[in-house]
Amino acid sequence: MSLLLFHTMNHVPVLSTILVLIILYYLLKTLHSIFYVPYKNQQHFRHQGISGPTYRPIFGNSSEIKRLYAETKSESNSFDHDILKRVVPFYHRWSCMYGKTFLYWFGSTPRLAISDPDLIKEVLVTKCGEYGKVPYNPQSKLLFGQGLVGLQGDQWSFHRRIFNLAFNTEILKVR
Repeated sequence: MSLLLFHTMNHVPVLSTILVLIILYYLLKTLHSIFYVPYKNQQHFRHQGISGPTYRPIFGNSSEIKRLYAETKSESNSFDHDILKRVVPFYHRWSCMYGKTFLYWFGSTPRLAISDPDLIKEVLVTKCGEYGKVPYNPQSKLLFGQGLVGLQGDQWSFHRRIFNLAFNTEILKVR
């Protein structure tokens, strides 16, 4: 019995070492994705002349976005045709600060905001399959349904061709 107990005790340091190495591996992997990758992404875009609000670990710019929404709700409701600053206050503020193209963060995921018409055309028409869409949140899905806004890939291309035919300027001139 004591020989069996001694034999089992020899494996405890090996098993604990393996467990520590596994935990260390996942810890380093998490730190890499939370700190290093976003930092490198931000540096990459800054070298291209695209700036934006600074990345905050784990939460990104979410707290700043919430703060800007709260500020907008607390302001007086004077009527203004410029609804952008009321609907998406973070976009309005950051586009004024950083220009037509800027980088912001949802968690450790970068989002590139563009408002230059030529870049928008390139993304939506020329290179539509190379860029992924932001996934729907439940409220957006209720609002938009499974329309063109929510489709991706081949389904989106098929429906886009149908819409292009419907809004062709030659067809619209005839009617």
